[in-house]
Amino acid sequence: MTPLELKRGIPTMIRVDLFLSTVASFIVGGDSHVLDVRQGCVTCTAARKMLKLGVDPAEEIDVRRNGKPVFTPIRSVAWWAALTVVEDDEQEPTFRLLTPTKRPHSDNSASRVSDPPEDKTPVAGPSIPGVK
Repeated sequence: MTPLELKRGIPTMIRVDLFLSTVASFIVGGDSHVLDVRQGCVTCTAARKMLKLGVDPAEEIDVRRNGKPVFTPIRSVAWWAALTVVEDDEQEPTFRLLTPTKRPHSDNSASRVSDPPEDKTPVAGPSIPGVK
């Protein structure tokens, strides 16, 4: 992507490389970032970190493991940042929408997990289990 394309507002893509099941690395603004997430979705956590770093929420994330695409279709930073993973009784991971809430008697924000909104985007190839 050339600087001229960036000025014209053409969306860029951020590559996230996954290692093991809890480690992700990505580059934003020339700086390399590595996350080790012991609970939840490392891709979702990486997307929330990108937003804190000032990345445009419309930018797309290309998630790869060993150089191969992990999720199709490719989604935006905002889409990934809005999700989390919940494991059921059989330890099967399911993606859910992460919605901010307020704790009673507290100014600290917490999170509540709910079903993701229906996405009518056609899916080519394997999809994310639990997310429509």
